[in-house]
Amino acid sequence: MVPDIETDGGTTEMSRDENIEMPRNAVKNGVLDAIGTVALLGFSLLALFIGIRGFFIDSSMAISGGFVIASCLLAAAAFNLIPPFRD
Repeated sequence: MVPDIETDGGTTEMSRDENIEMPRNAVKNGVLDAIGTVALLGFSLLALFIGIRGFFIDSSMAISGGFVIASCLLAAAAFNLIPPFRD
């Protein structure tokens, strides 16, 4: 169901505040998304390092494998290959 939008001659008028606020919010959301992606990739590399290091120092294979799997899941989440953790 499409909501009704009041129009004036087929066009809607945006106030100056709305005209400035929309691009500002878009840039802010883009910057925050980029920071979130880099953070997820950083955590992914950290988990991968811990998992691979565990394989080489004869640590628990289950825990090392868990870290490698977690790193793959974090990288997939960073690139939106799996559903996001948030709404």
